[in-house]
Amino acid sequence: MNQKEAIAKLVSLFTEEESLKEQIAEVKSEAKESGLNAAVLSSVAKAIVANKVDELLEKSESTLEAIEVARG
Repeated sequence: MNQKEAIAKLVSLFTEEESLKEQIAEVKSEAKESGLNAAVLSSVAKAIVANKVDELLEKSESTLEAIEVARG
């Protein structure tokens, strides 16, 4: 691979990345319009992709416990 080929491949990938970012923003916007919590949905989706659902669940449970302690 030479520099020109590497640059061409990177340009293509960065273009695709921008398109995906736009699509993600659209889905989040649609979720918000539907009354859903887009930030939570995004966190769950990222955890699924990263295979870290159990970690997210533990973090959420810890957060709920801290809220209960603060309210108590």
